[in-house]
Amino acid sequence: MPKTLKQLLATDRKLARGFQSVQDHTHYKMLGGKDSFTRLVVFDIDDTIFESVGTYEKDYDLKKFIKDNSLWNNLFLKKLPLFQKVNDFYLMKSYVVIQTARASRWWLKPLLKYRYGLLFHELIQRPVENDMSSNDLKREQLIQFIMNHKEFSGKYFHKIFVDDSKANRDSVESIGWSVYNSNYYNGVK
Repeated sequence: MPKTLKQLLATDRKLARGFQSVQDHTHYKMLGGKDSFTRLVVFDIDDTIFESVGTYEKDYDLKKFIKDNSLWNNLFLKKLPLFQKVNDFYLMKSYVVIQTARASRWWLKPLLKYRYGLLFHELIQRPVENDMSSNDLKREQLIQFIMNHKEFSGKYFHKIFVDDSKANRDSVESIGWSVYNSNYYNGVK
């Protein structure tokens, strides 16, 4: 099993180039190639694919974070290096989900897709009335996601979670996901 996101992408590219005939292509599709998914990849937003809006990652003040999470503040987000990896996974036919502990906003999905060009299949946000800790929230949302999407519950389906928060990664790892530290890939020590 590849250990890094870069190795995962390289493996997919090698598979895609290796199949030339119709029979090979059919076999490739069965393995999760162009027309199916064998990998579910979930990325956090703040300090993973964009610099954080507000200071929630430092002070965990949810009320302040909700106030900081305005449309205006989100118009000027700075992309981090993992931004391109999100698009790479999408183009390599992984099922890409963006998950955030931010309170739900109607404008976030179109903003990410059309203002920034981020490619993904689904966006999971914090329900407005929810005040759970970020790590409990993300774990519970992913459990619910898998329960609602039976196609991702298979034993051989690779589930990947990428986040800057160790508490979030540990929580999601406890339910059997492979976790990756976004700080490493974004060059943060």
